[in-house]
Amino acid sequence: MKRLVFIILSLFIASIAKAQIAIDTLSTEALNELLIEQIERLAEDGEEDVDYEELLENYIFFSENPININSDEVMQLVELRLLNVFQYEAMQQYRRLFGDFLFFEELEMVDGFDEQTMAIIRPMVCIAKDDGKDMITLKKMARYGKHQLLGRYEQILERQQGYAPIDDSSLLAKPNSRYLGSPQKYQLRYTYNYRNKIRAAFVLEKDAGELFFTDKVSDTIQALLGKNYRKGFDFVGFHLYAKDLGIVKAAVLGDYQLAFGQGLTMWSGLSFGKAGAGSSVMKQGRGITPKGSASEYGFLRGAAVTLGGGPFRGTVFYSNRWIDANVSVFDTIDNEAEFVSSLQETGYHRTIGELQDRHAIRQQVVGGHLGYAVAHFEVGYTAHHTWLNAPLQLKPSHYNQFYFQGQRLTNQGVDFKYVKGKYAVFGEVAMSMNFDSTALRQDQGPLAFAGLFGFTVKPAGYLNFTLMYRDFGRAYQNLFSNAFGEGSRNQGQRGMYLSVEAAPAPYWHILAYADQFQFTWLTSQVNAPSRGHDYYLRISHSFNRRTHAYLQFRSKTKMKNSTDGFVFSHYPIFYTKNAVRFNINYQIGSDFHFCNKAEYAHYHNDDGTNEHGYFLCQDIAYKPEDKPFSLTFRYAIFDAKDYNARIYAYESDVLYSFSVPALYGKGMRVYLLGKVKLFNALTLYARIGRTIYSDRDQIGSGLTLIERNHKTDLKVEAVWKL
Repeated sequence: MKRLVFIILSLFIASIAKAQIAIDTLSTEALNELLIEQIERLAEDGEEDVDYEELLENYIFFSENPININSDEVMQLVELRLLNVFQYEAMQQYRRLFGDFLFFEELEMVDGFDEQTMAIIRPMVCIAKDDGKDMITLKKMARYGKHQLLGRYEQILERQQGYAPIDDSSLLAKPNSRYLGSPQKYQLRYTYNYRNKIRAAFVLEKDAGELFFTDKVSDTIQALLGKNYRKGFDFVGFHLYAKDLGIVKAAVLGDYQLAFGQGLTMWSGLSFGKAGAGSSVMKQGRGITPKGSASEYGFLRGAAVTLGGGPFRGTVFYSNRWIDANVSVFDTIDNEAEFVSSLQETGYHRTIGELQDRHAIRQQVVGGHLGYAVAHFEVGYTAHHTWLNAPLQLKPSHYNQFYFQGQRLTNQGVDFKYVKGKYAVFGEVAMSMNFDSTALRQDQGPLAFAGLFGFTVKPAGYLNFTLMYRDFGRAYQNLFSNAFGEGSRNQGQRGMYLSVEAAPAPYWHILAYADQFQFTWLTSQVNAPSRGHDYYLRISHSFNRRTHAYLQFRSKTKMKNSTDGFVFSHYPIFYTKNAVRFNINYQIGSDFHFCNKAEYAHYHNDDGTNEHGYFLCQDIAYKPEDKPFSLTFRYAIFDAKDYNARIYAYESDVLYSFSVPALYGKGMRVYLLGKVKLFNALTLYARIGRTIYSDRDQIGSGLTLIERNHKTDLKVEAVWKL
């Protein structure tokens, strides 16, 4: 009782000392802004075909199934980059001294928790007794389990070249000149969750252009496709997942992801990369997590289990799945033999060629992880072996001499982390072994190494520094590596990263980093070793509980081959892209939410190219608290003459979906998103958007060509919860 009185009095005194316009910690706007920032940064640094559904799925899952901050599950907040390790350690220290939290506002008593942090995590957490010893029974699972069924339809309304009529003879003459299926995209997903301990799901998806039940294909095309001809949902995924069942810390059957250490040895699925810059570059391995998204690459399918007791925790896993690849046949003295010329990761099976590559080879992965954690120190060892049922033989090129080739690849690594007080040290050293590759240079054996080491210090509650060095050997090969670095390939790269985070005054936050890197071998765009840098500065401020703004600057310099037509051979030149963005979110009344965003981009290179781009938008969201519906509208204009000056802008979307278009050219972009809750169990979403260009009469090229100056996208979704 004395403790409760003390906490209430302390919070009351603290509230008087603060500004009268304190941030509303019950709002989800801070979490939404963080999510938007991460997705936009991932889009800028990654490839356009990357599926961010996994990131959205994690955020939405825990917002609908909050994490009990009085349980070990709170580590999930660190894994999602919502808390840093210092805040996590402070929470655990507070619980050891004073016991479990009694209410959410008690977090204000914990070192490192400000209003902005609390606003971000508020939708994701709850206060409850730790039910780690709760007995799970079938009766409880049937009574208290949560069910959700989701159905989604998507389509580009204008006709694309890939769907134009064509006769069989013309299609056989050019087999990849048309999509075989309809332009609609469908997804059906079912999920079950019992107190975050027992989870199950299945997902069915058919992409636009893929064959469905109602599509008709001639007998000639069917015969050409052979066993690859199939109709219906192109992708079928499922999982059954359990956690915290005594000695069984996690177990999964079906589709899953693995994440250990700093991502050098094993980290499947999405990684934040520089989107989690600052002190959050230190990864927190999630171990086994179920995969419920419709992404068709970058995951494992099979079984995995983690057992734990005391300071030890061990994981074993096995995956056996068919993956897309381009398979070729060559003659030998006695017979024909198959080899793989490339692996395909798009997940699309729309044309004859794409269907012939579908599930062409078998990929098997087996391995394990052993971890030891005591006090403030953690260390882990990870090893796995990958083999294909046909050898991978890439088409020889100047840049891919050290890429993985062959059938078998073994990876192993050691990771560590030490966090205490005001500093943290972390790192990982990994090794790859490829004994059956004939593509390696004579001066490079079958063993290759990669490593990264980092240090984070927090000299004051409002300031921290992070320094990290990485060195990935040019011959290091790993199909499941996803560590911090420049680009998506952890190979042939060195770099030094330094970041500073500061809160110099209440409601102000500053993040700045500098990343100097060099590539020790040729890349697909540079015919020589190259170097570059990435500078970033973001200043954010919360004026009051209704108004938040930030100013962001980023300058990135890299090298590429010159396109000068007056020289005999290409040579490396520098190019730089600078971008400045201003964003402000504000609320008028209780129902209307507004967002204004302005961005300017400038691209130039040593060849003399000089390109500019800008983007302006106005978002208006009507979210009445006493009504079962909401509306979100955007009007945007953009002018970026070339793709090099493109601008990425996140757009609000239906549940579990995302849209981050790369805007270039000259035109306008509008969309309207509606949500209505018909009754407690059923919610409907609808979204229609249109991009109108004023500098062209055609959009896209090849099979995506539209003979119009506009492109319209439509999505309709229904979510039924029980």
